[in-house]
Amino acid sequence: MTNLKILSIFILDLHKEEVFLIKSKNKITILNILSTLILQGLAFFTGPVFSSLLGTSNFGISSVYLTWVQLASTVFSLQAASTVAIARSNFPMDEQEKYQSSTLSLSTLAYLAFSVITLVAAVVSSIWYRVDFAMLAVGLLHGWGMYCITVMNSKFTYEFCADKNFILTLLTSVLSIALSIILIIVLPDEINYWGRILGQAIIYFAIGLFLYCYMLNKGRMFYSKQYWTFTLPIAIPTIFHILANILLSQSDKVMIQWLRDDASTGVYALACTFAAVLSSVWSALNNSWVPFYYEYTRRNEISELKRHSKNYIEMYTIVSMGFILLSREVFHIYAHDDFWVGTDLIPVFALGFYFVFLYSFPVNYEFYHKSTKMIASGTILAAVCNIILNFAFIKLWGIEGAVIATATAHFLQFCFHFVCAKMIKNDEFPYKFKTFIPGTLMVFLSILIYWFTRDLWLIRWGLGAILGLYLLIKIFKRKEFF
Repeated sequence: MTNLKILSIFILDLHKEEVFLIKSKNKITILNILSTLILQGLAFFTGPVFSSLLGTSNFGISSVYLTWVQLASTVFSLQAASTVAIARSNFPMDEQEKYQSSTLSLSTLAYLAFSVITLVAAVVSSIWYRVDFAMLAVGLLHGWGMYCITVMNSKFTYEFCADKNFILTLLTSVLSIALSIILIIVLPDEINYWGRILGQAIIYFAIGLFLYCYMLNKGRMFYSKQYWTFTLPIAIPTIFHILANILLSQSDKVMIQWLRDDASTGVYALACTFAAVLSSVWSALNNSWVPFYYEYTRRNEISELKRHSKNYIEMYTIVSMGFILLSREVFHIYAHDDFWVGTDLIPVFALGFYFVFLYSFPVNYEFYHKSTKMIASGTILAAVCNIILNFAFIKLWGIEGAVIATATAHFLQFCFHFVCAKMIKNDEFPYKFKTFIPGTLMVFLSILIYWFTRDLWLIRWGLGAILGLYLLIKIFKRKEFF
């Protein structure tokens, strides 16, 4: 009788979990999309405000400062936040908060050690070069706060708390923007870049410190040999993966400037920024998809996983096709006519972002199985291929060659990770290569339609409307996004 009770409770828990997954999936997806749209909107509309308030030089100083802060936050923290999702499949649920507080403490100790080394190196190098110690110290505090927020974002994402994630991200962004504007107005013009720097650093450090104390109090675990030895082999390769991704996304601009000129770089950069809207949509959807993907995998519900994957692929494929078909006229509204020469780059950018979407399937699988060395290797190889292809293609075709090179590098990245995923655990990767072929062909078809109807906007917009209506009907019928 006792065993029957235990079994019935277990079955009831599974049923409740399934109901939770179905009910929360749409809510989480909508909140993630709204969060991305709002944050992208804030970045879009405040960019001109800050550039106007700061001027070109001071805006440049604050932009470079933020780049270094992001780099410090990525490297000095050992990227332990990336293990939060994997820990859910390797430790009991009642240990998750202990794991999170212990891992955050590990990251903080590593960050502190790297910060001390950086400050000592700055003191030594100041003998030959002028070093702004105040900016360096503020940047290190800013980077640590940014990392603590990243850990909490990851925790909320994989615990299906999209509403809390939305509030935290929105609160951090709005407060940092508001404080920055106030400080920029108050400070003298010649040093008003400090307004933007301090406006971000104060908010991120304050919220990060609060979150650190909160998580340490909840988990009550500073050191654990078991957790730390689990974290390090997974997290450290992720650093190289992220750095290689930065190289992959930025090397084309640097090489265009080197091999061509600043004007070509500007045209390419603006077209890339516009096309990156598609990447932002994928990021929002991926933040919703991955937690459910891990849950279905953890529960070995492979048939359910494949069914939802098919819906996800179909949805993003249609979004990509619609974006390509409508991009020409929208870009002409978005950009000054000096930049219209870059209009025809956008469909190829979209193709590259589609390959990034495809490569996320094997990469998510590799993350789940803690194969972060494979992930880092694939991204590094893609970055190297991109540099080599850029060097050849830019000389042949100019900025068009850079877009083709990057799209090709992303395709090779997908192929590499697909092969690696197939090698894990005796070929248990739940996808076949042919799963991704129809969507890829449809994106290529939309590019061909774009090229042959560049001056026939009515045809392209009509097809885009049909695609949009089809997608809405499909979502309405199945009552879920994917």
